[in-house]
Amino acid sequence: MLVILIADALEFFNVGNPMSATQVATTVDLIIEEYPYMKTDDFKLCFKNAMKMKYGNIYNRIDGQVIMSWLREYNKERCAVADNQSWNFHKENLSEEVSYTSGLSYEEYRNELKLRVEQGDEEAAKALSLSNEIISYLNKRENGKQEAEGDNLLEH
Repeated sequence: MLVILIADALEFFNVGNPMSATQVATTVDLIIEEYPYMKTDDFKLCFKNAMKMKYGNIYNRIDGQVIMSWLREYNKERCAVADNQSWNFHKENLSEEVSYTSGLSYEEYRNELKLRVEQGDEEAAKALSLSNEIISYLNKRENGKQEAEGDNLLEH
C-alpha cells in the first residue's frame, strides 16, 4: 500500500528526478520501522495533505527525506488531536465521578442505609452493621485515649 501511495505522490508532483525502486523500497522500510502504529488511512491522509501542500512546497524533488518529513508533521498533528480527545474524555469522566461523590456525608450515608434496611435490603443491613461496628470500635478507642490522658493528668 505504501509503495502505491508513494508512486501516486511521485506522479502527482511530476518531479524531474523521480525516486528509484531501491529508494522507494528503502523509504517504505523506514516508514514501517518508524511508524508501525499507523494505519493505512493515516498514510492516505498524510499523502493527501502533502498533495495539498500542507507540509510545505516541493521544489522539483521528492525523496525519502521529504516523505519522512511529511510523516513527521502528520504524526505531530495526529498526536495533538489524540491528546486533545483524551483530555476531553478525561474531563467528561472526571465531572461524572465528581457528581457521583459530591454532597453525601457519612451521616447521610448511614441514614440512607437505615432507610434501605427498613425496606428489607439485606446488603444495606450488612453495610449498616459493619458501619456500627466501626463506630463502636472508634468510640472505644477514643474513650481509651481520653482515659489514658486523664490518668496522665492525675499523675502530674
